[in-house]
Amino acid sequence: MNNSSTHGSGAQSSAAEIHADGASNKGGFKVSGVLNFDTVPTMMKNAKRLLSSAESATVDFSQVESCNSAGLAVVLEMARIMRQQNKSICFVSLPEQIRTFARAYSVEEELEEAGLLC
Repeated sequence: MNNSSTHGSGAQSSAAEIHADGASNKGGFKVSGVLNFDTVPTMMKNAKRLLSSAESATVDFSQVESCNSAGLAVVLEMARIMRQQNKSICFVSLPEQIRTFARAYSVEEELEEAGLLC
């Protein structure tokens, strides 16, 4: 039996998910699963819908299993979405992989200075 993905990587991905941690209008959200270029687009569609209904947002990444640079893209896109709506957002328990990419792309300091890491 062949368990390879449609992209030929041979690795199975656990779908990335975002869900409200309690009432979504309270602004608590949890991201879980694997954040990669296959899983992030669908999760971001759900994130946009959830974030649009929140007054502000705190996004917990403690249940992320693994990620690549798509994880940093998620953080930056969520921040952009909320900034466009003049709403605040902060991120909790960012995986070390995301922090490593943020340092590599020289955006970690900007994330901290903007108050996005809580």
